[in-house]
Amino acid sequence: MNEIIKVSSLTKTYKLGKREIKAVRNVSFVVKEGEIFAILGPNGAGKTTLIKMLSTLVLPTSGKAFVCGYDIVKDEAKVRKCIGLSTGFERSFYYRLTGFQNLKFFGTLYGMRGRSLNDKIKELSDFFNLNDAKEMLYMKYSTGMKKKLSLARALIHNPKILMLDEPTSSIDPKSAMEIRQRIKEIKKDKAVILATHDLHEAETIADRIAILKDGRLLTVDSPTNLKRYLKHEIIKIKTDGSVSMDKDFFLENGMREKIKRVDVKDETVFIHVENTEEVMDYVVDKMKSMKVKLLKINVEEPSLEEVFLNFMGEKDDKLSD
Repeated sequence: MNEIIKVSSLTKTYKLGKREIKAVRNVSFVVKEGEIFAILGPNGAGKTTLIKMLSTLVLPTSGKAFVCGYDIVKDEAKVRKCIGLSTGFERSFYYRLTGFQNLKFFGTLYGMRGRSLNDKIKELSDFFNLNDAKEMLYMKYSTGMKKKLSLARALIHNPKILMLDEPTSSIDPKSAMEIRQRIKEIKKDKAVILATHDLHEAETIADRIAILKDGRLLTVDSPTNLKRYLKHEIIKIKTDGSVSMDKDFFLENGMREKIKRVDVKDETVFIHVENTEEVMDYVVDKMKSMKVKLLKINVEEPSLEEVFLNFMGEKDDKLSD
């Protein structure tokens, strides 16, 4: 896949009197066509500032970024044409216009007219299940409906990139699930970059996740690879009866380096390892050698929450500016 966003040492510093606040610090990454790229971090991590710079709403203090091949500082008009932006708190809709009228107004700003615009509005209304509300005044929309209309507006001109800032914040679980499903469908022909502090959201829909803390990029990887970062998996073996064994039973034949810990509770054995694939056959054979009937074997990976909290616990002096 081709790179559609390229960020290099991007920095944003705000001056408050004599103080300087570094909202984003030397951040570098790429986003590829057809992927969902999540920027994950706590409140104040710099996620929104980063999205605002990439969408040309805020000028960077230093560094470079290219969106669709265009410089975000020198070619801001071209950048805006190739992106669709939906922010967490929309204040730019017209409250006394209907959803349809709002979409029609914003579509005309992109030079869209007549039947092609009406067809696009119908397509997006169908896609986001807004048909029943398109003649309703915006002021009467629920929060979930407002989020969907914001996404529809971001897509009205068929951009190559969709930029989202907290797309499911403050809405009910059903609406959030529906929006996430729509975002996954959108990535078929677009790149999606979204800022979120929702771990479930990032894990559910993102192809790659960038973890941000205090404006610094700590890591970028797929959810699966991020979980492997902790190098900790648990093999849970359910047996047909109470298991009595020495916990060193599994630590023979050079396995002390690969098996971290063994716990036995009633009918279940918990084996803590770095890599399940390296020890699974050995563990099963050892259990069978005891004539124990194995009823169920599960492997539990670390959760994304564990990985995230591990990164949030990193000391600042271990991170480079």
